[in-house]
Amino acid sequence: MQRYFEELCDTEEKAGRIRALTETWNGVALVGLQHSVNVAAQEEHDQILTIGLINQALCRNDPQKTLSALLLPSSGLMDVVPHNGKRYHEVLTRIKKRKAELNRDPTAELWLADIQEGVRLANQDTQRALKMSLGLAAVNQAVKEGKPSQTLRVLRLPEVALRSVVAECADGYQIELASLLRAKALEGDNKSPWLRTKTQDGSSYYFHLQKLEGFWERPQSFVQNNIFLCHEEIQSHWRRYLQQRAYKERLQYLYQNWRAVVKIQATVKMWLARRQYLARLRYFKRHVGAIIKIQAFFRANKAREEYRMLVHSSTPPLSVVRKFAHLLELGDNDIRQEGELLRLREEVVRSIRSNRQLEADLDLMDLKIGLLVRNRVTLQEVVSHHKKLTKKNKEELSDMMALEKHKGLKSLSKENREKLEAYQHLFYLLQTQPSYLAQLIFLMPQNKSTRFMETVIFTLFNYGSDCREAYLLLQLFTAALRHEIKLKVDQPQEVVTGNPTVIKMLVSFYRHARGQNALRDILGPAVREVLQDRTLSIRTDPVDIYKSWINQTESQTGHKSSLPYEVSAEQALSHPEVQQRLNIAITNLKSLTDRVLNAITGNIHKLPYGLRYTAKVLRDSLHEKFPQASEDEMYKIVGNLVYYRYMNPAVVAPDGFDVVDFGVGSALLPDQRRTLGSVARILQHSAAHKHFHGDSAHLRALNDYITHTHAKFRRFLHAVCDVPEPEERFNIDEYSEMVILNKPVIYISIGELINTHKLLLEHQDALCPEQNDPLLVLLRDLGKVPSVQALVGEGVISSADSNLEQTLAQYNKMEVSLTLTSKFDVFKSSDEKPDARGILLSTKQLIIDVIRAQPGDTLSEVLRSSVLQDQEVQHGWMMHRRAQRDARTPEKMKRNQSLIADSNLTLEEKKRKIQRSLRRLEALGVLTPPDSETQILQLIAKDIRHQRLYRQRRQAELVKLKQTLDSLHCKSSFHSEQVDYYSQYISTCLRNLTASQVNGKKAADSKGKKSKQPTLTYTAARLHEKGVLLEIEDLPITQFKNVIFDIIPSEEGGTFLVKARFLGVDMERFPLKYQDLLQLQYEGVAVMKMFDKAKVNVNLLIFLLNKKFFKKRWSGVLNPRLAHSPFNYSSPIHIFPPPPSACLLPPPLRDDNKQGRERVIDSSQSATGWVGPGARRGPIGESARLAGAWDCEWPE
Repeated sequence: MQRYFEELCDTEEKAGRIRALTETWNGVALVGLQHSVNVAAQEEHDQILTIGLINQALCRNDPQKTLSALLLPSSGLMDVVPHNGKRYHEVLTRIKKRKAELNRDPTAELWLADIQEGVRLANQDTQRALKMSLGLAAVNQAVKEGKPSQTLRVLRLPEVALRSVVAECADGYQIELASLLRAKALEGDNKSPWLRTKTQDGSSYYFHLQKLEGFWERPQSFVQNNIFLCHEEIQSHWRRYLQQRAYKERLQYLYQNWRAVVKIQATVKMWLARRQYLARLRYFKRHVGAIIKIQAFFRANKAREEYRMLVHSSTPPLSVVRKFAHLLELGDNDIRQEGELLRLREEVVRSIRSNRQLEADLDLMDLKIGLLVRNRVTLQEVVSHHKKLTKKNKEELSDMMALEKHKGLKSLSKENREKLEAYQHLFYLLQTQPSYLAQLIFLMPQNKSTRFMETVIFTLFNYGSDCREAYLLLQLFTAALRHEIKLKVDQPQEVVTGNPTVIKMLVSFYRHARGQNALRDILGPAVREVLQDRTLSIRTDPVDIYKSWINQTESQTGHKSSLPYEVSAEQALSHPEVQQRLNIAITNLKSLTDRVLNAITGNIHKLPYGLRYTAKVLRDSLHEKFPQASEDEMYKIVGNLVYYRYMNPAVVAPDGFDVVDFGVGSALLPDQRRTLGSVARILQHSAAHKHFHGDSAHLRALNDYITHTHAKFRRFLHAVCDVPEPEERFNIDEYSEMVILNKPVIYISIGELINTHKLLLEHQDALCPEQNDPLLVLLRDLGKVPSVQALVGEGVISSADSNLEQTLAQYNKMEVSLTLTSKFDVFKSSDEKPDARGILLSTKQLIIDVIRAQPGDTLSEVLRSSVLQDQEVQHGWMMHRRAQRDARTPEKMKRNQSLIADSNLTLEEKKRKIQRSLRRLEALGVLTPPDSETQILQLIAKDIRHQRLYRQRRQAELVKLKQTLDSLHCKSSFHSEQVDYYSQYISTCLRNLTASQVNGKKAADSKGKKSKQPTLTYTAARLHEKGVLLEIEDLPITQFKNVIFDIIPSEEGGTFLVKARFLGVDMERFPLKYQDLLQLQYEGVAVMKMFDKAKVNVNLLIFLLNKKFFKKRWSGVLNPRLAHSPFNYSSPIHIFPPPPSACLLPPPLRDDNKQGRERVIDSSQSATGWVGPGARRGPIGESARLAGAWDCEWPE
């Protein structure tokens, strides 16, 4: 309506007669007006739709749709030419983007005016491009006609759009363009009618030279005319011509004034360089700290790169070897650390031996106290042994550790010196050639070989105190293991069912070597977690669960249970409560087993390398001898070594292997020990893949768990055997001992030295099958086995000494240090058969001395070049410094004399000797020509790398030795604490004995009688009737009534005199010591001889003496501390205690370290208990287990 009204108003205004016309409007006129308004509105609507189509085509980047929309009549656009469709699209797209950027609206659209403006601009671009194409055609035609004026005229046309066209160069234009046109014509004419020109915005316009019309779209058959000069070629060619002409003119000018140019250039360059230098200098001064860091970084990178070449390059250059050659020299720090290392090793070895000796004496003291409590050993014997022990602990063990230099084997005499050197040669050979000891172990009886291994072998290798000795000891273990498998194992399972000597030896070593305990690191945390819960009690025996349930019920209710107490396992499992408790126990057992198993499998790297490598050798040796055996069977045997023999005892008895800490007097509770035993049992079944059946049928629920755990064990054992070879692990090869020039030192007792010599002589035929065997040569040098007096010194031990045997036993334990050397020295070999190792070592040392003093890129260049005076001076200075270091070096660490002699040569003499040595090494096959020099440099680089690794290992070894020494001191302190406990115990016994004697004397005085025990008289027939006397040789039983025995107690306690009379005639006398009887009983001897004719029953004789000379038999009361024992006593143990006045305290609790100790139980005792392989006796001594854990209460 508004539109109609506005149109009507406009019409009336145009007529000027609004009122009159309004009155004269008729219906026809109004209809026409309405129609015109409607048509105008429809046209506007169509135009808006068309503009929308144009914008939509532009967004879709579709030139055809854009042209179609522009050509629509409803668009209202003028001058739209179909041939310019592509140009319209490009221009409108550019306008649309510019509008979006100005309005900051990506969706901005073009309006009608914008579109019309774009059409106009596109038409103008088309006209300009057409005119440029026509102008270029005219230029080409003018150049062809050869008229400079005509060419100049067309070049200056505005449509051609060429810059810098001047009239003076018309001829030049003609000449240059004509030459360019001819050059293009020589390439051939393709006769193409098309020409492409570029507009200012980079668009291409295609012009047809014959039709004189152009298009923005590329024609399908378009090919550029190759002889037609285009706009760019004309412009660039002329520009190049102008630049070349200007350059030539400038160059000519400079040639004419070259002196002035040189002065100006020099002055300017000097000024610029000086300004730049001063500015740089000021910058450096402002950043001195950063510059130092950057320089250090680059130097470090360079050094690292050179060392990387030394380590990883197969052929390191001489310059790199020269730079790091100084690392092979022993500095003051090296000498100091080596001295400290030797001192610590000596202290560690001596501490180990001292502790072992102290433990042996404590064992003997423990045994005597146990026998004293049980069977009344004479107290005086215990007191005397205690004094001996205390003296040894405080004085003898420290004073007897080393021989005096002026006596015995180390005296300054030629004979003893040769003897000392012979022993040093012998033990060096035994140490470096493991085959001798590996054979000797199996040539001896087993009881002797065990003792020999635990003392001599570990002493010979210093308990593996450094990498070299650990490597050699491991070589001995593996050689002996291979030898034992080869000769003594007929079936693989014999390794499991038997007790192989080598496996027993290495397990013992790797449990306690040098005070280190890998078991503590592996099992300690898991075992502590198990032991922390003291309320946890795992019972898997249905009968035990049933009885525990009955006891708990009666304790809670206060009434006796109606259920029977003694039932079978099947009857116990018939109760739901028992089944429920069994299921709970099995669940808890699985959880605890997983903890321990995870600790084992997650700490493979903590296992001793020697144990892992021995397991690998065990597997490979068995597979080599028994190829038909399955892999599963092999890994079961490996598991028997790694878990059952090495770990299982520590799981069962952690207090016995220092896995957890226990103070003096503390111990595992029975429930805790039962729990650990159950865990160990599951792990043992898992390692062996052994299921429960038969009597353990109630545990069949664990079979699936055992199968799953066995798979974990299999992966664990496979990883255990995955270890590198010892040479790679310890970085040792055949020349390593030549690089490390320090001589090995061992500390061995006189007794061990004599025993080793004796054993070698006894078995020399088996050990040395050939007459030229090195061991046989050394044994010939040594001769017969010397006596202790000969090795200690003739004046030290007197043959008239009343205690000669005791003195000899003490000197047997004295130690002597041997600095091991080889009799077959690599530097002392004959010229007929030179030793390659000695020559190679000497040559490498000479090369290092030469290349450090003389420069050169290759070794051959260094050896050929002449020696300058300053180089000789530098070389002499280095040799002087080395001589000073050698003078400060201890005797045990000095270098070989041959190497010291080489240091005195001049530089030229060393070079000549190097050349001779290289030729000899080539002849021996050590080096291969023509790469001998490269190979010797590779060996030197390898020595440098090994020297660095050795220093690192030495530093770690120092730390480890200090820790080991601290641990040994702690252990020694613990033994001292045990000695104090024994002292307190003995003192109490003495006080009680003194009080007994005083009381007895007063009682005797009051009665007016002497306190004297009567003589005991029996006929042989009566003793035979009692079972004490078994028989008398050459005397029938009918004559026993004529034989009378008098048992007379002596003044010395525990000693009796037995007199024999036949038909009233005194025949013989026999001194009988009560202590000897107890010792025989302890050793299990049931029958002994008296008078070399009468056989008596030891146990019944002890019974008779106890009954007649001491109090009657008394049943002791179990000490509460015995509850901590792993043994469960099911009945009272009857003992024969001493008199009431001499009642003893329980012996002190102590920690033993003995392995393989079986339980000893008196025949009157009933006991059960587990004793595993390698188990210790627990937190109390064996005497305490036998008798000392009893409190004596005597009736009035």
